[in-house]
Amino acid sequence: MKYVYAWLLIASIARPVVSQAQVVLYPKLSKTLDSLAYVDQWPMQQIFHQLPDSAGRSLYDVEKSNFARHQPLLEKIVKQYGFPGFKQVGEKSANNFWLLVQHADAHPDFQRQVLQMMLLEVKRKNASPVNYAYLTDRVAINANQPEEYGTQVEYKGLGLGKAVPKSLRDPRNVDKRRAAIGMEPLENYLDMMSKMHEEMNTPHPTNN
Repeated sequence: MKYVYAWLLIASIARPVVSQAQVVLYPKLSKTLDSLAYVDQWPMQQIFHQLPDSAGRSLYDVEKSNFARHQPLLEKIVKQYGFPGFKQVGEKSANNFWLLVQHADAHPDFQRQVLQMMLLEVKRKNASPVNYAYLTDRVAINANQPEEYGTQVEYKGLGLGKAVPKSLRDPRNVDKRRAAIGMEPLENYLDMMSKMHEEMNTPHPTNN
């Protein structure tokens, strides 16, 4: 059985649902980002619920194709608007932009560029510090460097395995770093990831 890596989905599941009733500078861009994020998440939602593609395609291939198609659009958005934060597109759409960048692994230079922009916006309270932590770890892993927060995991051990960080700098102080930006203890996060991984990879009963 091919194991599904739950961290692909955790970004959309773990973050809270936020209201987007506030006035934003770029409402059309907000709608665009929400639409792109829906397309981004659809294959993994199908995989998570163990539902096939009606056209018989590999959902992993669909996902990979979506990621590749979206990255040039994201780059264009950054060039035209700068970083689309809470004030520009609202919290939900800003989170969706981050999610899309998180999945642009084939373009690590672009991820690093957005990460640098995002740091300033976090300081301005115009972007989520937790999202910044996830992207920090993603950029580190893609550069073969240790993570700061342990958000990027792999599964080791018997059976389906348990979630462990792919790599981690200074593990003894990771919970201090996580707490400083409002993240739960690493052990709690890894337990959640392991349970999600098990659910995604355990066949669901079907009704005959």
